[in-house]
Amino acid sequence: MIVRELVGGEPPHTCKLIFLDQPAGFGHRVTDEGRVVEHVLTNHDEFEAAVVAKLAEGFAETGRSLTRRVFVADGMFWVVALDGDAVRTRFGKVRADWRESSGEARDREYRDRDRAVAAYHRAVAEREEAGYRELHPRPVVIPVAPKPTKPSGKRKSR
Repeated sequence: MIVRELVGGEPPHTCKLIFLDQPAGFGHRVTDEGRVVEHVLTNHDEFEAAVVAKLAEGFAETGRSLTRRVFVADGMFWVVALDGDAVRTRFGKVRADWRESSGEARDREYRDRDRAVAAYHRAVAEREEAGYRELHPRPVVIPVAPKPTKPSGKRKSR
């Protein structure tokens, strides 16, 4: 399963494009007031074309989507994504009908973005050492989080 979460349109909304590797299956669309909010495709070429079309319409992929990776090993799956200062994971057994919402979820909040990025990379390395392989690998782009502005003015000494 590949998921691309895109934001854009007028008014701005989120659209999920999902590829299910089920050649005999069928896809579907979920709409909200004429806007496609979820589109499931079972052909990889059609999925890639749909992503390119959305990007051409001015949609942008979310940070969570850019860092989302899916790993499998011995009938198990593990999904990881970096979401701001949190690392979100989902894991469980691979079944014929497994989806993004299958299995158990764990979210771990970190004090800052740098610690979350380090934990994300550590978790991926641990899974790869454990024998997991990535499904549909692609380059991972970790968006730079905006730096918080410092308050102006002088600090008082204590």
